[in-house]
Amino acid sequence: MKTAKNVLSLSSDDAISFFLKSQQYHNLELPEYFVFDDVLNFVKESVGDASLKDCLRKNVSPEDLEGVNIDILLNKDGHYAVRPIVLANPYLYYFLVRELCGQKSWPVVKDLFDKFSVPGLSSCALPVVSEEKESFHKSHTILNWWNMMEQRSIELSLEYRYMFVTDITNCYGSINPQSIEWAFNLRGTKYERELNQDIAHNIQWILRALQQGRNIGIPQGSSIFDFVAEIVLGYSDLLLHEAIERAGITASYQIIRYRDDYRIFCNDKDQMEKISYILQQVLESLNFRMNSQKTKISENVVTDSIKSDKLAYIYNTPIFNKKGVDFDSFEKHLLYILMFARKHPNSGQVKTLLSDIDKRMEKHLKPVVREYEVVKVLFDDDSKTDGAAEGDKEIVTYVRRLSGGSVRAMVAVAVQIALENVSVCNYALRVISRMIDSLEDLEEKVSLMERVYDKISNTPNSTYNQLWLQNMTYVYDRRCGNVDRYDIGLCKLVMHGQIPRLWNVDWLKEKFTTRLPLHRVVDKEVLARVTPIITFREQSSYYDVSDYTPED
Repeated sequence: MKTAKNVLSLSSDDAISFFLKSQQYHNLELPEYFVFDDVLNFVKESVGDASLKDCLRKNVSPEDLEGVNIDILLNKDGHYAVRPIVLANPYLYYFLVRELCGQKSWPVVKDLFDKFSVPGLSSCALPVVSEEKESFHKSHTILNWWNMMEQRSIELSLEYRYMFVTDITNCYGSINPQSIEWAFNLRGTKYERELNQDIAHNIQWILRALQQGRNIGIPQGSSIFDFVAEIVLGYSDLLLHEAIERAGITASYQIIRYRDDYRIFCNDKDQMEKISYILQQVLESLNFRMNSQKTKISENVVTDSIKSDKLAYIYNTPIFNKKGVDFDSFEKHLLYILMFARKHPNSGQVKTLLSDIDKRMEKHLKPVVREYEVVKVLFDDDSKTDGAAEGDKEIVTYVRRLSGGSVRAMVAVAVQIALENVSVCNYALRVISRMIDSLEDLEEKVSLMERVYDKISNTPNSTYNQLWLQNMTYVYDRRCGNVDRYDIGLCKLVMHGQIPRLWNVDWLKEKFTTRLPLHRVVDKEVLARVTPIITFREQSSYYDVSDYTPED
């Protein structure tokens, strides 16, 4: 099994550069014109090696201020289940990256992970280093999960009869910052030591600053937060291994962990259950709780190694497959996706299904160019033709329209999919934008676009939806002068090119924030190419491995 290159293979300087890239700064898929590299590089150059204390204004702390980050509540079910995502304050983000990857701390961090690596347990969640440009959003991370979690689990079915599956409820939100200090000290392990606590304490302070002083949990939305979580979870791996040794477990076993997802393999069911109870005790000691709804013991290792949404998709291949579609209308196809998504909300397969119908629509709507041979036309005098000689070629172009239901009805179904599956709303909105653009009547286009905007923007916690909705309405809004439709800071920046602030930096001395290039968060060249049909980077290889999104 090929192991992906991870961030621990990098030098200190390269690790800092890795985390200061836009694609590591945010895990959310955003419209292509949002790029944060210039802002992050400016912060690095502006702050340099200055200490955090030297950058602070007197008697002002980010813990006491609002708007320090860009907060996005990612609505998971269209109602009350949300996942808080942050686009972190770039200064606090830089301080956290520097604290973890600096020349003094990086060897300490790498030594920790060396000790976290234990026999019988594989962790595959360290940030992956891409050696080439990614073909779609987080492609290397998804490929790594597919190889090291799903494929490896299926392989282990050849060796083991039983599999125990569980995950941690609200993992990031439950992390006790004190456990970061325990991890650096390797507390309760055979490697326990007393280290200079500056690294752990500085990390704890930055995490509090990123959360308005809250002293529990860590933010979500960036690779650096995933890395912090891996320090705590890697520490739990070491605690688990040593506890299993103390318990005298003699049966052969294998454990695979991806972030907070665990799979334990064993041929002795009783011994496997003992390991699961030991895992529960270790997690409880770190303020974690097993998710009882996702905990089970399975003898069907092969099928239970695959996510339920992917299996459901496979079960339905006689209805829908890559070679053809049995649906006789796009509306039926969309209704199928809606019903599938209600059973498997926000899953990777919903993204795949929406990608498939979009490509089907794109192919259907593509103008058809046909070539005809001109046949001689006889007139009364039997000597004239229509101006073309017999045997000449005539080119005729046909423009198809969507059939099998009104576009307005089909858009309504797609909007419902977007509302109920917010983490993949951009894929639903791309389908919607294509359907609206297929209409000939401009007034009808505008009317339908406004209905979609009203429906989606009036949904609570719809920030993420609106970022993508603007991608669809941008051209129309510019032409009609409707430049203040959106009140979200990032949307205002798209429309106006510059705004006073995105993040609250009042806690920093002015010399560090002057000329912060907020206008470069939006790539003007990419924005100039925006059309009414949403586009984003994607290749066909996505369909083969994207059945799971690691953030799910």
